[in-house]
Amino acid sequence: MPSSITTRLLELGPLRICLLGAAIFVTVLAPLADGSVHIRDWRLLPSVIAPAVMMMLMFAIPLDITMTRVFMADAPNEQARLRLKRAIWCDPLVLALMALAWTPFILKVIDFWPFA
Repeated sequence: MPSSITTRLLELGPLRICLLGAAIFVTVLAPLADGSVHIRDWRLLPSVIAPAVMMMLMFAIPLDITMTRVFMADAPNEQARLRLKRAIWCDPLVLALMALAWTPFILKVIDFWPFA
């Protein structure tokens, strides 16, 4: 019998799980991004690929929230509405974590580092 957390996670659906998984993966890479560009070895991932994917996700997750709200208006029953409501709560949480993790990198890139 799967646990409650596993059941709740599977209720989100495979595409949303992939979206949020990508956001969490990019969030984990945020501390490794130092604002410099590396074009060789493993440092390509946190210095070039992760910031680009992060910016795409910053637009895709709010779009997912909006579309989930649209689908919730046409949900056939209360159980479907509850499942979509859980997704609406999960998306902003991951979005906020990702934005918080990448704030130092963004401040460094735009050359506004108030801590130096």
